[in-house]
Amino acid sequence: MKERIEQQKRIFKYILLVFAMVIIIADACLIIMHEKTFSETENRMLQQFPKFKKETLLSGKFMTQSEDFVADQFFLRDYWIGIKLKADKIIGRQTSNGVILGKDGYLIEDSVAPVPASFEKNLSAIQTFAEKHDDLKIVMTVVPNAVSICDQLLPENMPVHSQKEDLAAIKKAVSKSLTYVDLTSTLSAHKDEYIYYRSDHHWTSLGAKYAFEAMKESLGTSELTGDLGTDTPEAFLNVYNVTESFSGTMASSSGDFSVMDSIDIYVYEIEDFQYVVEYTDAQKKSATVFNSAALSQKNKYEVFLGGNHPQINIKTTNLNKRNLLILKDSYANAFIPFLLPYYQTITIVDPRYYSDDLEKLIADTGITDILFLYNMNTFATDNSLAGVLQDE
Repeated sequence: MKERIEQQKRIFKYILLVFAMVIIIADACLIIMHEKTFSETENRMLQQFPKFKKETLLSGKFMTQSEDFVADQFFLRDYWIGIKLKADKIIGRQTSNGVILGKDGYLIEDSVAPVPASFEKNLSAIQTFAEKHDDLKIVMTVVPNAVSICDQLLPENMPVHSQKEDLAAIKKAVSKSLTYVDLTSTLSAHKDEYIYYRSDHHWTSLGAKYAFEAMKESLGTSELTGDLGTDTPEAFLNVYNVTESFSGTMASSSGDFSVMDSIDIYVYEIEDFQYVVEYTDAQKKSATVFNSAALSQKNKYEVFLGGNHPQINIKTTNLNKRNLLILKDSYANAFIPFLLPYYQTITIVDPRYYSDDLEKLIADTGITDILFLYNMNTFATDNSLAGVLQDE
């Protein structure tokens, strides 16, 4: 018995020694190798080694950033994430690194409870903004996420924060000041279809198409065909598959790359209809809202508008004098292609990156219509929209 205990102690010491060696080697590699600034796998910026300052040390921020630096720059980090995923599946966990391991291979972003202070501040700012611009046509929708719509894909007895009450609170707060479109029933009617990506947190082009069809009356698009030479642009809307190898943000976060998504784009092919897209931050122009270069990179969702930008200006050959402003997050990127024939100009602002005067922009561009389009998880935690809307 005593010999067995001694043997177990020796085995435990060997395990600790091996683990210590792995840590030492990893730290050495971290020091020797140049730190990465961006993770293609996770599609996010990685924490860099923080600058030492007295105030950050006293506040604890220096230590927090240092811990994040080690975690982000850890040697063979992607490999260890994959190992953790396998371990989570073996022991029957329903999530891995915060990603719900759904049925049929779906990797689902969990729902996020709203941050009360910013949530209420945004709703108040939207209401005040809409009342100030009551001469404009203002429409808003907040898109429920896959975790809310595709409940049939969740693991059995999976506890999730319900988005139903959050969406109802948004509708109640803003409906007196603008036209709010609730997409829950529309998307729920198609929940067995490919309306959300299996490896990414976004909706697909098909999901965006169903949303556009549900919002047409509120947007008044039937009245905006103008000089197109047709009253039915949808008759000229064609769909093209551009990739079958999209591995999105949920795959990156969980480490599960066994599922690949396809991306479709919808293109209006109307004779003599053209448009120009201007990216103000990059100071470049394009004749299409689709960025084909993104199909050769990790984040293929950037095929829509090349990703997120502070401001994008679109001018079309529809001279109907209707000028749309969109305040949005990345869900809108797959939605915007459906709007193209209906407006003379479309100005797109992402409040997370926008720092200019919105009121001046509205006046200078002759805005006649405004659309707020967010997904629920982003809107629940957004801390930038109110600041852009408030006239300070």
